[in-house]
Amino acid sequence: MSTTGHRAGVFKKPAKPHKSWKGKRTKGEITADNRGREGVKEITRSHSTHRAVSKDARRNQLKMARERKMADAMERRRTSNAPCLVTVVSLGVGARPSEFIKKLATCDETIVQTTSPSTIDFAVSRFKSRISFLTPDKENVDAVLDAIRASDVLCFLWPLSAELSEWDEQLLTIIKAAGLPTIVSVVPGLGGIANHKKKEDVRKGIEFTISKWSMSSAGVLPADSVTDNLQLLRILNETKKKPLTLQSRHSYMLVENLDCTDKKEETCTLVAQGYLRGPEWNANNLIHLPGFGDFQVSRIETAQDPHPLKTSGKPHEIQVIATADDKRQSLETEITPDAMDGEQTWPTQEELEEADKEMRRVPKGTSSYQAAWILDDEDDDEDEDSDEDMDDEEDESAEEEDDEDGDEEMDLKSEAGETTASEMMFDDGIDEDINMAEVEKYRKERENAQWPDEVDTPMDQPARIRFQKYRGLKSFRTSTWDAKENLPLDYARIFQFANYKNTKKNVMSKIGGNDMDAGDSVISKKFNGAFASVFIENVPLAVLEAYKDTKNLVLFQLLPHEQKMSVLNMVLKKHPSCTVPITSEEQKFIFYVGFRQFEANAVFSSNTPGDKFKLERFMPAEKTFVATVYAPIIFNPATVLCFRQDDKGRQELVATGSVLDTNPDRIVLKRTVLSGHPYKINRRAVVVRYMFFNREDIEWFKPVELYTPSGRRGHIKEAVGTHGHMKCRFDQQLNAQDSVMLNLYKRVFPVWNYSLFNRNLNPSRFVERSRVESISLVNEDAMEE
Repeated sequence: MSTTGHRAGVFKKPAKPHKSWKGKRTKGEITADNRGREGVKEITRSHSTHRAVSKDARRNQLKMARERKMADAMERRRTSNAPCLVTVVSLGVGARPSEFIKKLATCDETIVQTTSPSTIDFAVSRFKSRISFLTPDKENVDAVLDAIRASDVLCFLWPLSAELSEWDEQLLTIIKAAGLPTIVSVVPGLGGIANHKKKEDVRKGIEFTISKWSMSSAGVLPADSVTDNLQLLRILNETKKKPLTLQSRHSYMLVENLDCTDKKEETCTLVAQGYLRGPEWNANNLIHLPGFGDFQVSRIETAQDPHPLKTSGKPHEIQVIATADDKRQSLETEITPDAMDGEQTWPTQEELEEADKEMRRVPKGTSSYQAAWILDDEDDDEDEDSDEDMDDEEDESAEEEDDEDGDEEMDLKSEAGETTASEMMFDDGIDEDINMAEVEKYRKERENAQWPDEVDTPMDQPARIRFQKYRGLKSFRTSTWDAKENLPLDYARIFQFANYKNTKKNVMSKIGGNDMDAGDSVISKKFNGAFASVFIENVPLAVLEAYKDTKNLVLFQLLPHEQKMSVLNMVLKKHPSCTVPITSEEQKFIFYVGFRQFEANAVFSSNTPGDKFKLERFMPAEKTFVATVYAPIIFNPATVLCFRQDDKGRQELVATGSVLDTNPDRIVLKRTVLSGHPYKINRRAVVVRYMFFNREDIEWFKPVELYTPSGRRGHIKEAVGTHGHMKCRFDQQLNAQDSVMLNLYKRVFPVWNYSLFNRNLNPSRFVERSRVESISLVNEDAMEE
């Protein structure tokens, strides 16, 4: 192999020298003449193009930004006074969380344990830190998700057998879809196994289960001896925290005490006490109460810390650290539409007078007043016919009411004492999840998969009347569709961003204390993590009663614009555990989007590139789709969990995903396919029947293009006869087994039925199947036996 490079030939011309002797200045002379001044082109080019900045300068900028972020993170960690919040979840037949925490408390004599309605707190003077433990009921999805949203560390207690029940697997799916903080995996009883080989096999089996669920973990930890427990406390305190996106954007608080002041007839000022977590709190931002909506904050005050690291005899002095001003966000969630706001032509006085006059034959000389009292013969006949019709309708309505009363009595009997079909199947030992009422859904889903979007042309009414809201498209991908055309009245109630990306960038740049115009409404960094009281104004009195038994109440502050209603688009994928056909028309879904929980109807559409998206009549089982709902604005990325309520009032998981964007201009088109049958084929000329049933419909749909499943394209030429036969011409000859199709499209919008979720449903069916009592901590004697 030759090591020499390319050698130029004899005809290669050398580079032209710079002709400085012809009056052209060299680069050195230009630099010396400018003396540091830059031309207009160089200045504008440096701002418009990225290449004007050198590679070293760009590398230095990235390095400085990285160092600035690390310094901010270290400063936040040093100045944060809040204890490390750990959520303990037991899987399978592992140890009970309460017994696990009791054993941790005995590993060091200097640990001072305190309790609150929501947490168990350790003041560990050995590590100069505090740790708070949350132990939610794992059968309650809302309690587990609320605890994880506020936690710094998630601690899993794994069983020695590494076997998980159906509900444990479902719970892990929900937790992963909602977002995972820093994970610590603990196996109580692992250190008590005397046989080293068996111990390694158990450890590898648990690590294999963890890797199967794709959860990053630094291995499993034992929790049996005092040394193991001390090491575990050190890891929980010093491990690198990975905050959720929800925690890094929104200020939040795990409420420990709840009280109310300034009681009025129906409202009061709610006082929530807890540690201020997340970015710096802003009193001008709204706060979200789960199940009740958004409210305004009046002020934030410091309070006596109930879990101090060191007790001091000095009384605590209350200090106001943030107050709301005239710049605080409004509670306006939607726009009140003006019914008169639109173009309309009001009739003139002459047109109104002409409309009042009736053209009828009256005797000569009769005044207008007398003519109004004269009845025609046709009016008399109509009155008599209407009386007879009314009598007939009353008889028919009476019979229908009797039938309905009989049906209601039968329904009441079935509800009161008789056994329904589903209950009979459950008694006979058949799968309780089978519902005979859903057989029709399975049939429709199978038909839609075999003949997508096909609809039979009605015979009792003209097709031009039945499909008058539809239109044809030359190409679904390239044809234009105005996004502002024929909008529903609900679109007058929502908000829309002129530039979503720019607005999101501005909102994110002012999170925490980065807003220079906030003034006294933002707390100082030294109060980050302090125990404080937040005063929430105009809260209904029912809130205090509703939250009386709630242990894990988490309050989140809203970013600007997040209280306003708009059209929210979410990318979802159906969960394998949901085997029931899901339609958007009949079902109202429960959405967990970020820190919000609400109920709404959704419109399903395809997740494809382009400016128009086809409606999905049924929720796809294998591919992702986009669900569109009316909901408050939420900036992406944000996690989404979709549930439904089954016929027994249970909350079942349907789909998981994330927020796509907030865009009311997303065009979702419902496709309807009309099909016909080739009657006569003469090369490319075909007579088609059974697509329409009258001549006028053929003339109406004549401009729309036809196609066949085999890829042939054609157009309607003319109608043949009066019974719906039509002559068509295609680009190639058709086969006798082909069908002729015609596509029609109509834009669809979601239904406005947004409501807050009150968390009053029964647990999932997997909880009923997998009720297994957790075992106690395994002691060393039992492991040796």
